[in-house]
Amino acid sequence: MTLAALVAAGPLRMGAFGPAVQSIQLALKARGYPLTGTGYFGPQTDTAVEDCQRKAGLPPTGIVDAATAALLDQPVATAKAAPAPLWLAVSLSHLGLKEGAGNIDNRELVADIQTVAKDYQHDATPWCAGWVSYCLAKAGEKPSSQPLWALSYADTRNQPVVRLGGPAVGAIAVKTRNGGGHVTFVAGRTRGGALVCCGGNQNDEVNNSPYSPDVFVGFFWPKGAALPAVTAIDTLPIVNAAGKPVSSET
Repeated sequence: MTLAALVAAGPLRMGAFGPAVQSIQLALKARGYPLTGTGYFGPQTDTAVEDCQRKAGLPPTGIVDAATAALLDQPVATAKAAPAPLWLAVSLSHLGLKEGAGNIDNRELVADIQTVAKDYQHDATPWCAGWVSYCLAKAGEKPSSQPLWALSYADTRNQPVVRLGGPAVGAIAVKTRNGGGHVTFVAGRTRGGALVCCGGNQNDEVNNSPYSPDVFVGFFWPKGAALPAVTAIDTLPIVNAAGKPVSSET
């Protein structure tokens, strides 16, 4: 039975459970998304559906309607590159999200961070860690128990992260700075050898910014998520300002 037939009686969304959800998850898994076919439509499935929809030019609702089911019924392109880790995909999908001007808050930004830090009130408060925490939670991963504290993501003893031997696409990169730290996600590299990192509170917005690899105290990964196969800067893709890989000729 096709996926389109499975959703003919109604779309599938967050909270759904059953064989139809499992079929959707397995179709997404075939496209490289880290789903195991539990049959429960949770945050990880929701985010994978959104990412798949966005890449296909469909509205990123996270709801598997007839158009999305038809998309997932299409044959899988075997040569297609695996998608970015879901938490990085969440951050990349928000490129350009900025703080409000002056004393005016960006309500979307504040609301996103409040999903992991209820007491967060104003985007004038540093939000790089809040953004990383939001992206991890949206992707179905466990964020730090100190969701607004950047350096907590380097605490492998008390937080749900493991240390990597080097950078990888999607790695949580932590650096110190006066008064605290900064945390962001590795998206790729530049031809000059800098890391391209996608994070929040970078020039008051979500963007891709270059950093010297040496400024980071370490690179980390959500505990329980499948580890990257390699962790070295020279294996990272060269990416543009949108976080998309570019060829060596361009």
